[in-house]
Amino acid sequence: MSGASKDTNTILAGDSVNVTATVQNTGSSGGATNIEYVVNGTTRATERVVVDAGSSVERTRALKFDTPGTYRIKVQSPGKSAGRVRVKPAIVETKQMDQTTRQLKIRGGMVPTNEPYVMNVSRPANRSFALQSWTVNASQEAFTQDVTEYTDPSAADISVPSGDDASVFGVVTVGSSDGVEPSSMQFALNRSTLQQAGIAAQDVRVYHRVNGSWKAAETTVASEQPDRVVYEADTAGATAYAIGKLEPSFSVTRTSVVNEQATDGHRVTVRGTVENAGSSPGTYDAQMLVDGEVVNQTSVTVPADTEQTVTLSTVVTTPGTFQIGFNDVNAGEVQVTESQLQTDENGGAEPKTEPTGTETAVQTEPAVDGDGGLGPLPATVMGISTVLVIGGLLGALLLFGVVIVLLRRGGSRNDSGFEL
Repeated sequence: MSGASKDTNTILAGDSVNVTATVQNTGSSGGATNIEYVVNGTTRATERVVVDAGSSVERTRALKFDTPGTYRIKVQSPGKSAGRVRVKPAIVETKQMDQTTRQLKIRGGMVPTNEPYVMNVSRPANRSFALQSWTVNASQEAFTQDVTEYTDPSAADISVPSGDDASVFGVVTVGSSDGVEPSSMQFALNRSTLQQAGIAAQDVRVYHRVNGSWKAAETTVASEQPDRVVYEADTAGATAYAIGKLEPSFSVTRTSVVNEQATDGHRVTVRGTVENAGSSPGTYDAQMLVDGEVVNQTSVTVPADTEQTVTLSTVVTTPGTFQIGFNDVNAGEVQVTESQLQTDENGGAEPKTEPTGTETAVQTEPAVDGDGGLGPLPATVMGISTVLVIGGLLGALLLFGVVIVLLRRGGSRNDSGFEL
């Protein structure tokens, strides 16, 4: 036996390693000999070869390993070591890599199905963002899963948040999940990347892409090193992940003001429609202001790329003209007269509508009356007081009635003989 070798040092449980034996005959005549393939002292296979004088032959045998572990392989006749092979429950292979993308193939051979299984991922040098481990929940021992890592988010094959409200340093996508689901991952970010973006290490999050929107997942700092920060994040329930910091972007798109009498004064209600044009949901703090002073407030969560209408109200107990604001937006002007504040015999205001509660209401649609009516009239219409508009209409109707009466009286003195 002049030599022994194998084609790999690490294989997946259930796979085979190819062991090659080289037999040389240095004698003056041909002959035959046995080759034994021995694993951890136990002969796994034997074959007989014939070698001519002064020549050599090679034989290759595939040895299959079903159980994870480390095995010593020898070829005897006489003995030569082929080295050690490590058999793993799962392996992570790099299939393709360039400056912006790394494609990984994760293969399971004997992965436990009763607990999460962690697979280490080798970290290439000179990459600002890189996976370090990938954890799965497997429903079967053997599986294949494709994972792609993007150090340049714009190279990803999905729409990635961008703009002033988004700082994305990396993207991870999962191509297949048959028999296995993502559980968590560890990844590293260069400190220089965070410093250039002006983002603190503890503010980085992993965002799951669910139904086209991005939601923050639980993300923690696993370790801090001089040149990078290692994070761990939940990956369950999604197949695409953005790493960075996403923020909401709020704006008030519409406001309206209505008022009605109440038992304790005159109720004024402001409605504001809040739009979140950002890439992440957020909490919006809404305030109602009367003459610049906050009189009511609430908070509402607005999902990304949606809007919600927030309703706030207060009770005015003195007459006057009041400017109503919704946060920093001037929503309109309300005039409250003495007659609108008239009291009944018990000292309360005479209500003209059903009394309503004073609680803050948060709605996704503008409020309407319970019977399907239009609700209270707005205090202003296109900047013109509702009181003036209604008064003008009533005056026009009264004038029209007087004209009709005069015309009928003139028609009663008809001498023509015709009857109307």
